[in-house]
Amino acid sequence: TINTIADIIHGNAENQQFLSSFINTTTEDKHLLNKMTNDKKKSFRLRISILYCLQCYLHKNDFGKSMIVETLLPQNETAANQCTFGHLLIIGYLSKDIVTSWCSSIALAHLIADDEKYKKAILKVILTFDQSQTDVKTLMEISLNLLQNTSSSFRSRVGVLIFLCTWLSNCSLAVQTFLSIDNSVPYLVSQICAESVTDNRELLIQSLCSFALGLCLIFNNNQVESYSTESLKRLIYNRMGADLFEEKLRVLSKFECYLEALQKPQLILSKSSDLILDYEFARLHQTLESSISCIILRQDINSIIQTSIDSMPINLYVQQTSTTITHSDDFMQERFKQINIHEKDEKQLMQNCDLDKMKILPFAQQIQEIKGTQAL
Repeated sequence: TINTIADIIHGNAENQQFLSSFINTTTEDKHLLNKMTNDKKKSFRLRISILYCLQCYLHKNDFGKSMIVETLLPQNETAANQCTFGHLLIIGYLSKDIVTSWCSSIALAHLIADDEKYKKAILKVILTFDQSQTDVKTLMEISLNLLQNTSSSFRSRVGVLIFLCTWLSNCSLAVQTFLSIDNSVPYLVSQICAESVTDNRELLIQSLCSFALGLCLIFNNNQVESYSTESLKRLIYNRMGADLFEEKLRVLSKFECYLEALQKPQLILSKSSDLILDYEFARLHQTLESSISCIILRQDINSIIQTSIDSMPINLYVQQTSTTITHSDDFMQERFKQINIHEKDEKQLMQNCDLDKMKILPFAQQIQEIKGTQAL
């Protein structure tokens, strides 16, 4: 039943609006979301169905997104004590339960997907961890902490990386904020440069980290001087090399879970081991992977050319350059000669054409006189 409702509201503004009015007048929606984020006893398929329904509700639903994002932002004391959509999603995001944390991460990713204003808005989300409110962190800082926490499960880390990559894509301010956090880039680099492993799960994490670092390249506004686009390029070449980075970036698209996710817009999972990627993220990766590769490969080619020039003896370089210029001059002179010849030929043809017209003119006049005589 929940999946049916999801399919009905997916991309349908009228049905989404109706559900929004239902959400605003009852608490049933929060009850369902609570089952996904806080009720481990409920069946796995029920929790996935609730997530799918939330995804369909958020799809191209600006009003629905704004309503939920509002509940994530700092509230007054009265509102902060209320149980809201945002409150439940954050609780789920921080949960140590695999299903809860992954579902909440995916829900947050869909909340901001394809909309820069909401990506900017949630940069203001802060979380406090004590009553004195001295230990305050942003949602992005918390996300990095979750990644670096050794007790975080594989699927929880995947969920956090999916959320972060969605956040960084097409949002230069999010990238700027991410790069401003002290341990952000060092963490990604350490993961990518980790020794080659045969564990597919770690390979997948490394590939997601490569994608996140690549997004910092293509959506960089160069406001963080130490991690400008050029600085990140140099970091990649010096620490790991273009080949290794490219290899780690592309490995994700070879995973079976990636190929399956691309073929399944509808979220249908039967067991917790299936909690890896979803359709929207796979599509995002497929769209932007080539753009990241182009930046890296273009820089690599330029570097190779410059290295070849630098390593060439100066006399040989000057000699080859001089020879190239001489060949170019000879070629241009030959082309000019050919053009002059063609121009002379064309002029002669035009003169011949005019002479032929003069010869034909008397005959044309005679023909007209004959036609006039026949008419009489």
